[in-house]
Amino acid sequence: MQHHYTPGFSKTCLALGVTLALAAQIASAHSAAAADMDVNISGISAHKGSIMVGLYTNQDDYDKNVARYGRGVAVEGKAMQVTFTGLPAGTYAVKIFQDVNDNGQLDMRDGGIPTEPFGFSNNAPANHGPASWSDAHFDLSDGKAAAQSVRLTQLHQ
Repeated sequence: MQHHYTPGFSKTCLALGVTLALAAQIASAHSAAAADMDVNISGISAHKGSIMVGLYTNQDDYDKNVARYGRGVAVEGKAMQVTFTGLPAGTYAVKIFQDVNDNGQLDMRDGGIPTEPFGFSNNAPANHGPASWSDAHFDLSDGKAAAQSVRLTQLHQ
């Protein structure tokens, strides 16, 4: 099932890393050349909980875990799609995690190692922490549809 996000509505919390908070903001009016972006998520192994998607528009917000747009959707299979509509052209990065137990955060074990599946745009690697902005960011053009495919990673416990 496809899920759509409209910039005028957003209220999702996202935690990733030590604690990643998603403070999704209300977007301003749509431009005629606004773009849509599909986030195609694969690697969902546990068929429970929610998929939390945060869309970041600059490195500072990415590093501080303050997403410009966000969405949480119930898990509905091994692969899902979340669509963001009416996005302005610019540079973006995506952080995703599966909140298996629906407690509103990415659960960690000692040492800050995630116990729930997570992923980043460009399937950027998470080496000793969240993927870097330089590995995860991408450009979105005016009026062009775009897609990002993210495969969730589950670290061994």
